[in-house]
Amino acid sequence: MAYLVLARKYRPQRFGEMSGQEHVVRTLSNALKTGQLAHAFLFTGPRGVGKTTTARLVAKALNCEQGPTAEPCGVCTPCVEIAEGRAVDVVEIDAASNNGVDNVRDIVEAVKYRPARDRFKVFVVDEVHMLSQGAFNALLKTLEEPPPHVKFVLATTDVHKVPETILSRCQRFDFRRLTLQQIADQLAKVAAEEGMRLSPAALALVARQAEGGMRDALSLLDQVRAACGDAPGDDAVAEALGAVDAAAVSRIAAALVGRDGAALLREIEALHDRGLEVKRLAEELVRHLRNVVVARLVPQAPIDLPDAELAEVRAQAAAADAAQLTRLFDLAQRAVVDVKLAEQPRYALEVALLEGVFLAPGAQVSELVARVEALARGAPLPPPRAAGGPAAPPAPAAPASGSAPPAPPAAPARGAAAASGWRELPAFGTPGCAAGSAPAQAEPAPAPPPPAAPAPAAAAADPGAAASAADRWRAAVEQVEHESPTAAASLKQAALLGLGEGEVRVQLPPGFHAQSAERKRGEIEAVFARFFGRPTRLALTIAALPAAPAAAAEAPPGAAAPSIAASDAAERMARSARVRDTARAHPNIQEAVRVLDGAIDRIEEL
Repeated sequence: MAYLVLARKYRPQRFGEMSGQEHVVRTLSNALKTGQLAHAFLFTGPRGVGKTTTARLVAKALNCEQGPTAEPCGVCTPCVEIAEGRAVDVVEIDAASNNGVDNVRDIVEAVKYRPARDRFKVFVVDEVHMLSQGAFNALLKTLEEPPPHVKFVLATTDVHKVPETILSRCQRFDFRRLTLQQIADQLAKVAAEEGMRLSPAALALVARQAEGGMRDALSLLDQVRAACGDAPGDDAVAEALGAVDAAAVSRIAAALVGRDGAALLREIEALHDRGLEVKRLAEELVRHLRNVVVARLVPQAPIDLPDAELAEVRAQAAAADAAQLTRLFDLAQRAVVDVKLAEQPRYALEVALLEGVFLAPGAQVSELVARVEALARGAPLPPPRAAGGPAAPPAPAAPASGSAPPAPPAAPARGAAAASGWRELPAFGTPGCAAGSAPAQAEPAPAPPPPAAPAPAAAAADPGAAASAADRWRAAVEQVEHESPTAAASLKQAALLGLGEGEVRVQLPPGFHAQSAERKRGEIEAVFARFFGRPTRLALTIAALPAAPAAAAEAPPGAAAPSIAASDAAERMARSARVRDTARAHPNIQEAVRVLDGAIDRIEEL
């Protein structure tokens, strides 16, 4: 007798044997029990999840000698013939090879005749998305109003390619991918029936390679049996499937977390010598690191892994901080792209992962704050965090007011610091830090200055009066933005010409923003009236804006002030330039360039 592959031998013969599609089984069973079964169904989902099997079960339920029933007997003639694929009244059509108008016309012609023996004539059209547009059109009328003895079951993996006119005439069922645990449990039952002995890790590896499809999993189990016999080891299963076993991926991740470059290279070499595709290894590493990151950041989140693998993932998550794990995940994800494009994929993967092993970890914010505060006090810098080790404890905080301050540490005098070229830093968080002023030293507090003279009453009454016209214009536009963001966006492109009593004069270039400001004039002037405390008119000049001068000193008297948008853009560029210049001139950066005998290629803001 010819050998029957496991995927066909263990094909579900009853609705209760379907795994992972409970929502579909429940709906169809209820419809069969109540006699409210539709005339056309559309089954959609990934490959190997039971679409065609469910179509056959529907045909059996309708044509069983004890039916229609949600529990076909499986032993009567119609049930047996349908299960074997030779029932004359159940027509299975592969639309991938029968996709023309003439093929559909044959179906339309066959629909007219009653079943030869069974209760219903069932047409199962697999890969229905492959039908041509003309074939879909030829099927429309019959699909909408078939004879009472006809049922249609359409199956597809690409439902987005099926016309809406077909979708609207069918009941749609979306089949789900099976979880790793569901596939592993079913494989364990099949293995026990077949007398095979596989470890949970081997079953999980087969289930993972199936990518959610039960049919694929059974086919892979057949392959393992042919290659390794009935009692294969975990390594033999991985070799038979050309897969990366979870233990090897876990060891690579452990080498990354533990910064063990030698172990990392050994594992990659061993997998490469087995003939494993490097791209597949990189993808499996991304999947594993994703699970580790999730276990670290969201411990309560469910992760679809066997218990042994899940325990290993949680152990790795506990052994590293979140910043390191997310950084390693980013490196692995970029490595997948590099491997796809590289002429030597193995070397590309090794170098990409070694970057995560040997580059210094990113400094924590608390560590940076401690180092800046130590510099401000003149105290010795705390030692940098060792690679892979815990962060150094931060410097002790300043004593609270009311307690005796500690003796100040020995520090060079101001004159000595200035002579050596070092600039003293203000204490972190003090107002002088932002302005770049010198820090307050641990000296006796000077006598309090005499109280300042009170400000004039007029200035206190109208704080906006002393502000510049540009500042008042910006504040007015911010008020407009609260009520009309569209109008404010146009005003931000305008150059301020003048701000007078009851009038705001601005200039806008012809185009969208000028038209928008003109349309929103009423809203703008209403906001201006509330802001300035008097009726204020918007005087709009439509003309091209002059080029902004290179420096404020070059602007001619009476020239239009730059627009808010231009000012903000210039400020962002200047701030970015300052940040880059500061980073480039930082002593630590300069020392790193000197030690490494390198050069600064680029500086990126985070």
